[in-house]
Amino acid sequence: MKTIKSILTLLVLTLAFTTTSCDNEPVDPVLSGEEGNGGGGNNGGGNNGGGSGSSFFRANFDGQTWNASTTQAIVNSDYISINGMHSNGSFFQITVPNGVVGTYNWAGATSITSLGLIYSSGSGQVPYVSLSNTDATNQGFTGYTDTAELVISEINTSTHKITGTFKFTGVRYDSTLTQTETKVFTSGQFSVTYTSNNTSPSNNTFTCKLDGNNFVTTNVDGIKNSGMISLIGRRGSVENISLSLLDNIAVGTYNLDNMPTGTNNVGMYVPDMSGNVYSSNPGTVTITTHNIASKRIVGTFQFTGTSFFDSSTHSITNGSFDITYQ
Repeated sequence: MKTIKSILTLLVLTLAFTTTSCDNEPVDPVLSGEEGNGGGGNNGGGNNGGGSGSSFFRANFDGQTWNASTTQAIVNSDYISINGMHSNGSFFQITVPNGVVGTYNWAGATSITSLGLIYSSGSGQVPYVSLSNTDATNQGFTGYTDTAELVISEINTSTHKITGTFKFTGVRYDSTLTQTETKVFTSGQFSVTYTSNNTSPSNNTFTCKLDGNNFVTTNVDGIKNSGMISLIGRRGSVENISLSLLDNIAVGTYNLDNMPTGTNNVGMYVPDMSGNVYSSNPGTVTITTHNIASKRIVGTFQFTGTSFFDSSTHSITNGSFDITYQ
């Protein structure tokens, strides 16, 4: 069961890392629930206002309406990825390996093999993840019934807004890793500004060797969210090598862990959208500069990437970064 917990945690990190950083768009205060409903998430207050130009991302669960404070999204020919984040650290992530309007689920004519519908109550918490009924049974989850449906109703290339609805039943193990927990998410709605290609700050650098060959990045990003800093070197639209570091990490040398729980530093290699992730086992990162005020972090790293799904490994060496994160 520990393996399942780690896989689910890695799934969240994978989706975070395969989401190209875009501008964190603040949601209208009325829509986000930061005004009128006591900061967040109660029924009522978040469902009106903001005007047609405002982004929003919301869903119902536990008798309340959860409203995002900020949103991110990327849409291209390879995939769609949408994040809704609350100021309390909770977040939703939606990822689908198609960049087109349509209805996506785990079963039927519109079924796909990879659908990311995830909710986390915050950093360090095991997320609730949508699974097909078959995958849930194979992974040992009992009493679970899939309800997932993601509808991408519009991708407006003039306004750069993606609009749609979603619902799903999320599943996880409890803190004892012995009991299955489920949570039903309904009435999910979003209209979020997206980008097709991220433009990295020109002064950001992220270099390394992958299996002895230079890993030449096309985008370099730094994102701070939920107590972690993600440093991402991307090659193309999906393939990336990344580090997830504690946001208060100081100058020094640290081990990179293989099974992150939200409190550890980790390195990862994501080759494609297959869901196979190579996590640091072992590895180290050395921080030479971290200016929290200016959000600039400089250092070096190396790790061996191993996977839950196959016996192959990848060697990441000669890594270095100089990144101003958002």
